[in-house]
Amino acid sequence: MGVGFLRAELVQTSQVSWLALVALFGVAVVPPLGCEDPGTETAAVAPEAAMLAAVGPEVVWPTLDRMQAALTDLDDAVSAWEQADGDDAARARARDAFLAAMDVWQELEVMQVGPAGSSLTTTAGLDLRDEVYSWPTVNPCRVDQETVRAAFDEPAFFQDNLVNTYGLDALEHLLYAPADNVCPNQVDINAEGSWEDAGPDGISALRSAYGRAVVDEVARQVSALQAQWSEQGEDFGTLLSQPGTAGSPYATGQEATNAVFDALFYLETSTKDRKLADPLGLGDCSTACEALAEGMASDSSAVWVAGNLRGFRLLFTGGQGAGFDDLLRDLGHSDVADRVLTHTDEALALAEAPDAVIDEALYEAVKRVTDDLKGDLATAMALRIPAEAAGDND
Repeated sequence: MGVGFLRAELVQTSQVSWLALVALFGVAVVPPLGCEDPGTETAAVAPEAAMLAAVGPEVVWPTLDRMQAALTDLDDAVSAWEQADGDDAARARARDAFLAAMDVWQELEVMQVGPAGSSLTTTAGLDLRDEVYSWPTVNPCRVDQETVRAAFDEPAFFQDNLVNTYGLDALEHLLYAPADNVCPNQVDINAEGSWEDAGPDGISALRSAYGRAVVDEVARQVSALQAQWSEQGEDFGTLLSQPGTAGSPYATGQEATNAVFDALFYLETSTKDRKLADPLGLGDCSTACEALAEGMASDSSAVWVAGNLRGFRLLFTGGQGAGFDDLLRDLGHSDVADRVLTHTDEALALAEAPDAVIDEALYEAVKRVTDDLKGDLATAMALRIPAEAAGDND
């Protein structure tokens, strides 16, 4: 089945008839979500099938397309920074392009269904997300060490190093770091004097060259993720939309739907708990909590929360196709669908405000969304809450 066919014919509306979906998917009609016989291998049916079919063409694919476009602009800007021999204006343009790319990536953070997800916790996960952006696994000192070592153009550099030495998080440090390094005095680049020997101009040149290499690798990894979702690659969108068929990692429609539901919990476990609660001292942190904030170097903490909320909303609604909101309405829970959307928009308005900051008001606004997610939404749809969020009662 072609992607164009799915995009044009399948996910325009959640009001797809059962007979039409049987014809489109070639599957038998089975009981609604939550009522499947656990001993029977089944495929998704309306309206679950429409939602699953929309994830690829209406949510993930167009967002990845926007990401690649942003990376093209970022590559141009960082290359110009490298060629400008440390010119401040060129670095400022590279910073702007970086922030534009991060706006899109923060939406994709909430779409870790299949290949982007962790191989340890996500069905069909290939760890591609960490190859692009590994926060909170970051190490600015290590980036400074690799800057001086200058091996970033060697063919095996990205295979031989940990994810905390490259990716968009490393690029943020390269673009925004002060003139000096952030390593303790006993670290080799300070103890042996290699940082000082390079001099400010040399460090600036090395950082821009390192940044260009990082962008090239990020673009390669995003292309790999695109290939997984495209007709020319694994076509994960089709595998997701046809559970129970050969090649699909999901045995049932419920299992596939729960995989998409799990991805929405990024807003709970990462956005609320790590990006908001920890820096505010509302989580497990007790000292130096502010240092745990994301995007400190670029002063982007609240902006990137806004990106997560946009990604959450897009995945929840299915873009121009069917989404969880349509599933809830079909089950007679329009009130839950409306409440999730209202709370999401309220949180988004706070995060997108010109003077937005990480504060308790934003935390509480995001918490209202995640309370809906693991409360009435999960109950109404008989969905399993991810293990990492199941014990979170705040």
